Amino acid sequence: MSSPTPRLLPDSAPFVNEFTRPLPDPAVTFSGPGYYSPAPRTSGFATAALLASLVGVIVGFVAPLAVIFGHLGVHHTRNNERTGRGMAMGGMILGYAVSLFWAVLVTTVWLTSS
Repeated sequence: MSSPTPRLLPDSAPFVNEFTRPLPDPAVTFSGPGYYSPAPRTSGFATAALLASLVGVIVGFVAPLAVIFGHLGVHHTRNNERTGRGMAMGGMILGYAVSLFWAVLVTTVWLTSS
């Protein structure tokens, strides 16, 4: 009994047959030593979220921007085309905490002043 001959798929080159499909990603094929792919870029929203949350510790009205930028940064890093998901999450969480701190501080000062 002989082995079956591979059937060529329509409109394909002779070296592409049913045993070689799907073709591997070139980034995976050429990922050995000497082949370097560019690193994914960091999300600008993630960086802005972290910076806005750190500035928001001193200047309170900037902290809600950190929350907005953090949510946008998490959204933009979801498909792994950009890095910085940790920065976006950190900026967003710190933005929420700083916003809550400033809201409690302003409310306390407002209530005790009258």
